[in-house]
Amino acid sequence: MKKQLYVSLAILLFGGLLGNLLRFTETKPNRGADFSAIPLQTERYYGKEYLLSEATEEVLKADLASNRGYAAVDGSQYQLFVAYFGSQKYGSQIHSPKHCLPGGGWRIETIEPFKLPLPNGQSKIVNCSVISDSHKKVVMFYWFETRSGSIRDEYGLKLDLAKNALFFRPTDAAIIRVTVDSRSSVDDAKNKGVAFINYFYLQIERSLPF
Repeated sequence: MKKQLYVSLAILLFGGLLGNLLRFTETKPNRGADFSAIPLQTERYYGKEYLLSEATEEVLKADLASNRGYAAVDGSQYQLFVAYFGSQKYGSQIHSPKHCLPGGGWRIETIEPFKLPLPNGQSKIVNCSVISDSHKKVVMFYWFETRSGSIRDEYGLKLDLAKNALFFRPTDAAIIRVTVDSRSSVDDAKNKGVAFINYFYLQIERSLPF
């Protein structure tokens, strides 16, 4: 019993010290995000920036966000949402689409890991989800970017936050989300989403400070 008590006290003490370390120590990033690096008008896609409501901005608490609608020459519709958080430690942690979408009236039908091919010939694992409301069904891709690279899941994002804070690295992060209308089929929407992401991928990377 004494051994269990000592172990419990040690865990509580370590947790308290870690919590204070994460709260009161912070390394600022050298620069923030710049979403002007992502073009609105291109030869293949025509975009428009949509302002977020004050209520959405208050909940989001991002340092910088871009919410865009794009149309392709074939009429396909896309949405690109990128939000950058200069610090995740003071009430401004990234909200997962898993939690936000149901509150916005969307139903998550499926969500699974997806191997996303990249323009440099490599690939990364992201989330691919089919979501729907009373009017339409769309395919959504999303992932997180931090100082450690790309992260797919929310638990990995929490661990990465703790790791970067412990090693006195900036805890800034970003979420990238792309949605595609699945008017013909889910597979077709996935293929169009991959092509869209690849088209803008390098510009999205340049817009972030990682």
